[in-house]
Amino acid sequence: MISIIVPVLNEEKGIENLLKDLSSLKGDKEIIVVDGGSTDGTVDKVTRLAKVIHSEKGRARQMNLGAKEALGDILWFVHSDSKIHKESIASIKNAIGQDYVGGGFSLEFYDYKTTFMKFVAKTSNLRARFLGLIFGDQGIFIKKDVFDAIGGYPDIELMEDWELSKKLYRTGRVKIVETPIGTSARRFQSGGQLKTLLLMHKIKFLYMLGVSSSKLKKIYREAR
Repeated sequence: MISIIVPVLNEEKGIENLLKDLSSLKGDKEIIVVDGGSTDGTVDKVTRLAKVIHSEKGRARQMNLGAKEALGDILWFVHSDSKIHKESIASIKNAIGQDYVGGGFSLEFYDYKTTFMKFVAKTSNLRARFLGLIFGDQGIFIKKDVFDAIGGYPDIELMEDWELSKKLYRTGRVKIVETPIGTSARRFQSGGQLKTLLLMHKIKFLYMLGVSSSKLKKIYREAR
């Protein structure tokens, strides 16, 4: 069984559509929504569509708690603004069946299809395939025993997916499937396409230099 884990915080506007799409997927699955303290109507909207767990705020903490409660032998972490493909579960099972320990999907932006954003998606997928760095908007999936063995997500405020994917690649074979997953380009729309991309690269560079995730989170928030 695949346990689908969705961390949320004040996502009442779009969460229902995602959960309905997840519910319609063929295959043995459970859907777990981990709420980090929403103050809007998120929890009321998801209760009838998924198992709801309450957590401290923090995406890494929320996802780790969801994984702890999961019953499936495969974990699939999905961001609340994702658009998922109808063959997603089949793609995950096919990859795991070929002895991959985990992986992610091919990223695309569904709400801002400029040439620049197609370039961002293309380079993100190349980064994941050849550098072993998968970010959360690519829908990371992983065998539960492997997730437990590598200690799950580190309890940091930013770049938790970077650290998990590095551990994952050191553990075994990782697959970036051709099946797409859509994500929102709302940050690029509001902050400017080039400016936002440069900000993201700046944060990655500073992280590699040893700047703390809490400091990086502050830089990110102040730039928005």
